[in-house]
Amino acid sequence: MTTLRIMTHEAFCRIEQAFSIALPEWYCLRVLDYPFSKPEDGFYHDEESIVRANEELRRDGWFGFPWPQEFFVIGDTGFGDSYFIVPSTGDRRIFIADHEGGPAPSFDKLSEMAQANTLDEHLRDIQKNLHAAQQTVSRRPSKKRWRFWK
Repeated sequence: MTTLRIMTHEAFCRIEQAFSIALPEWYCLRVLDYPFSKPEDGFYHDEESIVRANEELRRDGWFGFPWPQEFFVIGDTGFGDSYFIVPSTGDRRIFIADHEGGPAPSFDKLSEMAQANTLDEHLRDIQKNLHAAQQTVSRRPSKKRWRFWK
């Protein structure tokens, strides 16, 4: 299994400069320490992904709603929902902008958008869900579809 270690302190400096934001130390340290072996885990692991996601939401908005400049995207579900933090508040919670039933991203709706109390809790949840999905797939019997009519 290849472990990806792409983020650097310099990359965080460039990101902070590009978005005029001060990222929390707890976030930066966790990203630098995270053993990214599965890019599909929904937690952005490289500067390009982080910048692209934040630029797109700030420019294009979120499903017809403006994206608050204070919200910083750190990952996604792969199905149109974005995980984000709010660095300016000191809040350590991870939030989700859920396009299928969640409120439009805004400060007054943060309590409804809370996904996890900490980044570590969020990452444990992601890994647990990935593991459960892998177990489900590995238990599925392989059916030869061309034999259904016999």
